[in-house]
Amino acid sequence: NYKETLLKILDSLKAQTVYDVACGTGIDSVMLVEEGYRVVSSDADEHFLHKAKEVKQKRPELADWQIGFGDWLELKEARVKHPADGYDAILCIGNSFTTLPDFEGEKRTHVRALQNFRDLLKVGGVLIIDHRNYDYTLAHNKYPPNSHCRSVYYNSDRVFNIKTDLVEEEGKVVKLIFKSDMDVSGTELENDSDIILKRRDEVMVPTLELNDISNYPHTLKGFTALLKMVFGDEAEHRVLPDFREKAPEDFVPNYWVHVIFRS
Repeated sequence: NYKETLLKILDSLKAQTVYDVACGTGIDSVMLVEEGYRVVSSDADEHFLHKAKEVKQKRPELADWQIGFGDWLELKEARVKHPADGYDAILCIGNSFTTLPDFEGEKRTHVRALQNFRDLLKVGGVLIIDHRNYDYTLAHNKYPPNSHCRSVYYNSDRVFNIKTDLVEEEGKVVKLIFKSDMDVSGTELENDSDIILKRRDEVMVPTLELNDISNYPHTLKGFTALLKMVFGDEAEHRVLPDFREKAPEDFVPNYWVHVIFRS
């Protein structure tokens, strides 16, 4: 359960302030507010932000939750109020970072975004950031076994019509385009204006289309090197396979979760 491990990390720091820099519709942010953290959330997708703000409006207990537009490359100018002394923790999970193209080449765009994350942390603060197990994908041209029916983050039983297109250049996979549908029956999204009816196992179900999500793959070694370039070789860093602190030697994770501290 990723929630249990995430809260354990935050509790060990005695964290109070958390910045969710890829909040989407706010699922993780709401969970953290409910756990008593002071949460600031941003996203570069106005559609997702609108959904998150709708959730906040419906729940008076979320009144202190800050939500605003935030571009990772100009994060200090995000439309939220950052704490003057920095955050105890910054969260970027759900494979979100891999949606960022390297506009400048040589990983310079990725380094710039990670530097902004680091600069908004207190000394001793932690960045928790993940990416899919692209080492497996690049080696086998497919996601790991059970990657969509054993998700760390969501109820995988709801996902159907899964399709992944691999984009290659000179024989190397440089981008993955992920498409799927999600059955939202019985959820608060069921009556949303974006929901359409689709056939699933001979039954029509309310469906959220998750189309054309582009991901730019990072290997475990390569992403670790990026983090060390930004945070320094001396920074405490550990990697959790699927948020597990211990896993069998033959375990093939869907996600690599990096936990790195600002020193």
